Parts: sequence; structure tokens; C-alpha cells
Amino acid sequence: MRSTWAGWALCLLGALVAVAGIAVMAVLGPDNRITTGPHPIETDDIAVVTAPKAIRWADVQVDVLAEVPVRKPIFVGVGNAVDVQDFVGGTQRLEITRFSRPWKIATREMDGQPNLPGAPTALDWWIDSAAGLGGASISTRLPDETVSIAILSVGSSNLSGLQVTVAYGVAGGFWKAAAVLLVGLAMVWSGFWLLRGPAWPDDGEDPDGPDPDDEGPDGVEEEIVYVYVDEDGVEREISPEEAAELEEVEVEVVETVERTPAPDPEPAGPEEVVYVYVDDDGVEHEVSADELADFEVIDEQERP
Repeated sequence: MRSTWAGWALCLLGALVAVAGIAVMAVLGPDNRITTGPHPIETDDIAVVTAPKAIRWADVQVDVLAEVPVRKPIFVGVGNAVDVQDFVGGTQRLEITRFSRPWKIATREMDGQPNLPGAPTALDWWIDSAAGLGGASISTRLPDETVSIAILSVGSSNLSGLQVTVAYGVAGGFWKAAAVLLVGLAMVWSGFWLLRGPAWPDDGEDPDGPDPDDEGPDGVEEEIVYVYVDEDGVEREISPEEAAELEEVEVEVVETVERTPAPDPEPAGPEEVVYVYVDDDGVEHEVSADELADFEVIDEQERP
């Protein structure tokens, strides 16, 4: 009963692990990326910036694509949160206060000047940055420091109609998920093995013990000899039935005798007919079938 419960539990757990591996493989794909978007962001400001500590991950590959209509100039950059806040701190902006993967944000409006203090493309402290008409994208691995992502309008335009697409990369995630799938399948197989129970031993050993009527290799029969020692110390050979009836007397198997069965008897040939000639003196002489033609047959005697 215990092995049955263990088998079902292992099968269930293995199935859950396998499903989790398949789900991660489907989400990541062979390129090891999770992509979400495009997501619209409603704003008429010239800047959208993540607040300090809104991005809490490190050593994660992140791709950010920002798009605006009518081929307006746009800038996307990621930098140290202190540098970004110093640059846009006096500007009217939309600040993302909380960000959860894959895409869940909380925002707030921040008052300030309607223009940036300078051209963002002229700054050299950006970890990664890009600018373009109608859209711009960056692809960077987040460092082990507090960073902020800034989407800025260049010139006199604003960010109305902004849409953002984000992709997260997990190094080797697809193949790690495949390994998880294999582990789950192995657990399911082990569970079924427990449910079936162990197989018979490979050495051909019978779990119920040897059978006196079983034949060994090459037609050799194994015979178990039961020996009973009486109170006088005399050994007597007894049958298995007699041994089973003895309850208070110790019965020990002392030897195993290999017995080769007797070969099958050869089929008997045809009976031989013996012809006998009796002479005048009453003496019998054995004659062959060819010589029989010279005599008169008066009697026949069959011998086996």
C-alpha cells in the first residue's frame, strides 16, 4: 500500500514539473526571450521615467522599444537612477512608480518645466541609449546597481500616442526548461514503476523457493532431500509431505541432489521370427528364411 501511494504521489509531482517545463519553453521560445506589448501609455508630457527602485532586477537582458506616431523624434536610454533623476528632476513628466513583469505599472504625474534642460543625446553617462524618428530601441543587460529607464521626446514635440514593447531575456532559459521537462518525465516513469511493483529477479530465482519438480539447465532435475534427526541422533530421509506435518521437530535441508532424467527408451523394432528344424534325432536346428524353402513347415514359434 505504501508503494502505491508513493507511486501516485511521484506521478502527480512529475506531471506538475513536466507541465511547468513545457509552459516555460512555450513562453521563452528557442530565443530565450519573453516579449510583452506593445502597451499604450497615456501622456502628453515630454518624458516618461521609471522612479528609483522601480526596477529591482540585475543581470537580466532587457529590450525596450518605444514608438510614437507621425515619425516624431524620440529618445530611449537607461542610466544610473541618480543621474537620470538629476537630468529630469525639474521637468514635467510621467513617472512609473511600480513595475511588475511582464507588464504591470503604476504611474503618477510630476510637475515641472515643459522642456528638458538639454539634449539627452549629448550626455555620456547613459549605460545604453538610442534615438530615432517614430521609434527607438535599446537592448542591454541590467547592471548590479539602481537604474532608471527614460523615454524622452526630442525637440518641441511630446509623447502623445506612445507605445512601449518590452522583452526579457533569460540566458539558457529554454534549455533549462527542457531539462526540467525531462526530470518531470523521469519522475512520472519512476511513479509508474512503483505502481507496477518490482520485476522478478533476473537470476531466475523463484521467490517461493525451489520446486522439486522444476528442471534446471540441460534437463537436470533438482531434488531436495529432507533429513529428520530423531531423539537418538539417527538421521532419516523423509518426504516433503512428512516434513510439513512435523511442527515441533526441526527439519533442515541438508543437500540438493542433481538428477538427470533417464533417456526415453528406443522404439521396439518388428518382432523377429525364428525358424527351427528338428532332425531325426530330435535335435533342433535354427534355419534362415532362405533355407526354409527346402523344408516343410509344420510349426512356427515367435520369440520376442
